[in-house]
Amino acid sequence: MNYENFFENLEENIFSSETVRSTGAEVSFHLKGETAAPGDDETERFIRNTNMKYFNVENSTLLDDFAEVKFPCLTDCDKTNFVRFEVKFLYEIFCRDGWEGVLKHVCDNISYAEHIEKSAGEVICAMECYEKIRDRLIIRPLNYKNNRAQLTDYVFRKKGDIALVLYAIVLDDEKNNCLNTIRIPKKIFEKWNRSWDDVLEETLRNTSVISMPRLYTSILSAETTPDSESAFMAADFPEKSLRPETIPLVTTTRKTNGAIALFYPGVKERIAEMFGDSFYVAFTSIHEAMIHKKGTVDPSGIRRHLRATNNSFGPEDTLSDNVFYYDKSEGTFSMVTEQ
Repeated sequence: MNYENFFENLEENIFSSETVRSTGAEVSFHLKGETAAPGDDETERFIRNTNMKYFNVENSTLLDDFAEVKFPCLTDCDKTNFVRFEVKFLYEIFCRDGWEGVLKHVCDNISYAEHIEKSAGEVICAMECYEKIRDRLIIRPLNYKNNRAQLTDYVFRKKGDIALVLYAIVLDDEKNNCLNTIRIPKKIFEKWNRSWDDVLEETLRNTSVISMPRLYTSILSAETTPDSESAFMAADFPEKSLRPETIPLVTTTRKTNGAIALFYPGVKERIAEMFGDSFYVAFTSIHEAMIHKKGTVDPSGIRRHLRATNNSFGPEDTLSDNVFYYDKSEGTFSMVTEQ
């Protein structure tokens, strides 16, 4: 069966599954080249989010064919849940495993989405009690300017143009490197009657356990360096110093949202110790940061390169347009102002 025939028969075969029918699902298709009609914000968001998720490109024109399966939420029948599938990928499954394989993949994803929804409900029920939720709290870094409107009612701290945002873990699927989270509303935080400084310190420690910090001596070695040679915060880490010309990359074991590692307790101090000096930080995305020893390069040059990098990617991945500086003698970390 060729791709065109597969596409024509896909909806009928999806609904041949009792599991799918029992959810009350509806299937819709979005074709390659689709654009949103003026004022159709829902379709616009779907296209942009899908392109970012599957192709890491922000584009208002859909870059491939997709099937969207919508079904009622378990906790609120007036709301819908959904999963989406790249049709090309489903066709690859069909060529390998037939319709049985395609239906298994669709049903597994629906079940996973329902599991996440159920877990989110449990987290929301526990959220008002700090003692119940504290072990689920983590910090994620976001660009403040790009997310300012979304953050109005949520808990965060600004560091230059970076927002350190408070989240609760809904589902941690480490095997598939999937961490589902929800933001903590200010009205919930106020009920905890806790100092934000204390919560931030404890939550950063939580985050450092879930996503441990890692250092690579170059961007090219991030995928090949053994874990034992990148765990720079370990007591037995073999590399006790960094050469001045080295431009290390700092991230986490998960790599997703890995720039948060620079805010973990002790990380900046450890890097300064390894360099024997202060250093500059360029957050090249929300996922990592590049470190430059003081005196090896002018911060204005770092800033120009950083902004060129940010312009190559969408705002979803951008963390900061500015260079940060860690002063070893003062123990301070701040944004470098432009001259």
